[in-house]
Amino acid sequence: MSRRIAATTGTLALTLGGLAAAAPTAHATPSACVAYLAVEGYNSMITGTACQYGGNGPSGVSACRSLLTGVEGVPVTIAQRACAYAAA
Repeated sequence: MSRRIAATTGTLALTLGGLAAAAPTAHATPSACVAYLAVEGYNSMITGTACQYGGNGPSGVSACRSLLTGVEGVPVTIAQRACAYAAA
């Protein structure tokens, strides 16, 4: 009886572990950047363009931050988080 319980528990653990491994990873996109900025009160064509740049790697993230802080007047901390959402 105890072997059967141990085998059932082991099988259950392997099954649940497999489900966790198959779960999709979190993935942020330029649209997540736009949505975050909209929640913070910033919504324009420039924010959309900045977020699109943010999805293009490290140089894009830099351009994203520059557009948001320089052109749109978004505070640095909000711009950094938004561009990180676009890049992830």
